[in-house]
Amino acid sequence: MWFKLSQLILRNRILIISLITALTIFFGYFALTSLEMDNKYGNMLPKKSPAQDDYMQLKNMFGEDGGALVLAIKTDKLYTEENFLMWKHLGDSIAKLDGIKSVLSEADLFTIKNNTSEGKFQAEPIFSDETFKSKSIEEIRKEIRQVPLYNGVLYNDSTNVSLMMISIDEAYLSDQNKSGVVLDAEAIALGYEHVFGKMHFAGLPHIRVVMGKRVVSEMYIFIGLAIAVTSLLLYIFFRSFRVVGFSILVVFIAVIWSLGSIGLMGFKLSILMALIPPLMIVIGIPNCIFLLTKFHREVKDHGNKTKALSRVISKVGNATFLTNLTTALGFSTFAFTNSEKLVEFGVTASLNIMFVFVISITIIPILFSLTKIPKSRHLKHLEKNFAKNIVNKLVYITTTHRKRIYLVTVIVVGVAIFGATKMEATGNLTSDLPDSDPILQDILFIQDNFNGAIPFEILIDYKKDGRKFDKKTLEKVEAIQANLNEDTIFSKTISIVNFMKLINMSYYGNNPDMYKLIERKDMLRLKGYVDGFQEDMAKTQLVYEYQDSLRAKKTFYSDSLMLNYPKIAKQVMNYEADTSSADSIPPAQYPSQNEIKDFINNTDRSAEVLEASMKIYPQTAVGLSLKELIDTANTTYRLRMQVIDLGSYEIDTKIKSVSAMLDTILNPYGDQVDAYLEKFEAGETSYADSIFDLSNSFRNNTAANIADGNDSLLFQFDLDPTLLATYYDKNEFKVALEKAIDDEELSYLITGTSVVAAEGTQYLIKNLMTSLIIAIFIIAILMAFLFRSWRMVVISLVPNFIPLLVTAGIMGLFAIPIKPSTLLVFSIAFGISVDDTIHFLAKYRQELKVRSYDQRACVINALYETGLSMFYTSIVLFFGFSMFAFSQFGGTKALGLLVSLTMLVAMLTNLTVLPSLLLSLENRIATKAFREPFINIYDEEIDIELSELEIDPRTRIDYDPNNPHGDEEDTDESEDLKS
Repeated sequence: MWFKLSQLILRNRILIISLITALTIFFGYFALTSLEMDNKYGNMLPKKSPAQDDYMQLKNMFGEDGGALVLAIKTDKLYTEENFLMWKHLGDSIAKLDGIKSVLSEADLFTIKNNTSEGKFQAEPIFSDETFKSKSIEEIRKEIRQVPLYNGVLYNDSTNVSLMMISIDEAYLSDQNKSGVVLDAEAIALGYEHVFGKMHFAGLPHIRVVMGKRVVSEMYIFIGLAIAVTSLLLYIFFRSFRVVGFSILVVFIAVIWSLGSIGLMGFKLSILMALIPPLMIVIGIPNCIFLLTKFHREVKDHGNKTKALSRVISKVGNATFLTNLTTALGFSTFAFTNSEKLVEFGVTASLNIMFVFVISITIIPILFSLTKIPKSRHLKHLEKNFAKNIVNKLVYITTTHRKRIYLVTVIVVGVAIFGATKMEATGNLTSDLPDSDPILQDILFIQDNFNGAIPFEILIDYKKDGRKFDKKTLEKVEAIQANLNEDTIFSKTISIVNFMKLINMSYYGNNPDMYKLIERKDMLRLKGYVDGFQEDMAKTQLVYEYQDSLRAKKTFYSDSLMLNYPKIAKQVMNYEADTSSADSIPPAQYPSQNEIKDFINNTDRSAEVLEASMKIYPQTAVGLSLKELIDTANTTYRLRMQVIDLGSYEIDTKIKSVSAMLDTILNPYGDQVDAYLEKFEAGETSYADSIFDLSNSFRNNTAANIADGNDSLLFQFDLDPTLLATYYDKNEFKVALEKAIDDEELSYLITGTSVVAAEGTQYLIKNLMTSLIIAIFIIAILMAFLFRSWRMVVISLVPNFIPLLVTAGIMGLFAIPIKPSTLLVFSIAFGISVDDTIHFLAKYRQELKVRSYDQRACVINALYETGLSMFYTSIVLFFGFSMFAFSQFGGTKALGLLVSLTMLVAMLTNLTVLPSLLLSLENRIATKAFREPFINIYDEEIDIELSELEIDPRTRIDYDPNNPHGDEEDTDESEDLKS
């Protein structure tokens, strides 16, 4: 098959080059037009998982949990007229950017006043007079500081740190063409550093956009570095600019194909996906080295270029295909993780590794068929003293000092096992950032002044609308917040309770001492206020929905805003009451519906409507808006807070402790009720009384469920408490009791970016280990298929297990944590390192046939034939992966260093341990099954005649009848450098 393939390639050179050119243009088009950046950060969970479902529930009810860009300053001079006005102007400038939903700082706050004449609350801005005539700067400061809600949320008085919370439309953050609004806002803020000092930026929008830019820039840097280092190594090895140029052309095409395939399949560039183009360079160059080394060796042996190229394809092509296949299999096992990003990475990497094979097996032979035959000086690398000494040394060690090899191996493995036992797992959101990184430094600044910096959310289902403002239920939420606020890893929590306290405080003239839940004695008096508050809340929520629609360019919603909210219409129309009439009827303060309709029909003022609505009904920043704290449709409270950026397993421990606390507060009788209900269902009906003794709510609800709307029966239950007992043995009572218990139980879920990131890390650690086992199993099967000997499978895997174990040991000894980025090392390294094993064993098996199973001679010849190529490719892989050490991401840096290290150890084990094992086992492995493989590789028994190729040597453009081997001087090549 491979001989026929060589004929096909060498006969159809122009067609193949044209096809590859067309495909390169095709993929290049998608690389330029369809490639998008994935700036989602931290979520590696599969789409279907409990933690992901919880997060989507949060998102569906309240939107993204991390939609606020946080700007922080540290100054004790904010409350001067000039600086406070500048702080206000900064916020206003940012608010004008497209995609900014709201800006909230101390200069944008409202206070709630008790309008006793109308019996309702009304919001008034604390700062509105920029001349400071109505309020002095000190009065403004005092009024802000007397509202406890803002303390610890927008400012920290003890450290003089103030925040500006900038809410950004998720549609802008998700669109790479619009996400620059984050950088625009930060650029505006940086222009005020001369006033406020250093600006600190935090929040997920900042992380997402800045990380996204880094990913793209690093990808191009790595491509450049990989090309540079591999070009240098190729020239050092082969001393030929032609070899370097052709090899770089191969990987350059592979890079274009990889980028185009990502865009074509609709995938996005993530931190992982951006590694694929430079990986194609690092993996593609070894292909070229194996092909070129074989080509040069063939030219040296018989001097016929066409025959040499044919033998390169037919002899090395098979082995190269299998090595690329095993590497692709190593990457393909990421598909078993079910993580969307890792599946995409695995699929794309596997596909492009096979693309690299196709490109290299066609481009290299075709290009060299169109050029002059290599000169003798270009073949000197085969006989270099350095290269010969390496191979001779390997032969000497493996044939005379195998015991030393085994002893050193055992010692290294023992130390590695000891180190591996010290490995620890982690994986917090910023774990890939170095300590000096500005993003991490700003996050730590926020944590130091406000505790947490990563979103942590609790949703509580209160089940019945009547419980929304129930004192007992709100007290439970208050108790939860008190517990959380005592834990220093959490920031201050915000919930509906804070607003209910604010209402009570407002009713009592904004007295800070009354910042507490409404007393039962005041509930009746405040009922009208609370009802009005609920109505205003529903009305305001509708305004927010209209505003969001207007931002989405649905301009017809401006009509709804003007018709339903006269204040907005009045401002847009510049309406003034007509006071010229002497009529005793007071003039209308707002335009009539007909006047508004006439105005709407004659002009489109959607932009002005949006601006006016935001001034009258401002959307306060994320975390301080009522619509983001209670979902009345789903009867759900939301508790918002941030948590310190902990490791995934630390977060998991904290979630368990918070869950225990929530169970204790929300459902204090939960365990007892469950135990009593189990006894009741077992036939001990008296335990119904035990349930009722825990809480009278269970009795009342059970009675109401049995009555099912029958007021007369319900009244009888109230008059005669013993009547309910007569129902104990009836089936309807059991159903009513279970429903009563379920209605009283408050359910909850804990979610947020911090939780999703932690769960994702743990999920990936488990599944990446599984994928590694699968990769080993698949490659073991492939080895068995190739060699048909279980002994050879074991021998082939041993030298590839040792590097993985050594890497694990180093991670443990040097405290490099287990996390997704470092776990990738094992699957990637195993898939690549086994390539050398395949090349060596394939040549070894071929030698067994030629040399009548003379073990010693076979191993030595296999070392001489493949040792140099294995050394070259391993050096390329080592330095190629080392380029990732220049990354700004700790995970990418660790990946590069660890894979480089693993490749180096794999080279040593494949060149020493593997041949030593073959020599030690002697005839035990040379079984009949091994002699009759399913697939022939390096089968030298079938020689290739030039006549079979049906290629006339005279058609070569370099053909010279007087010098058929083309030994003339090549002016394009540099002079030979001494080794």
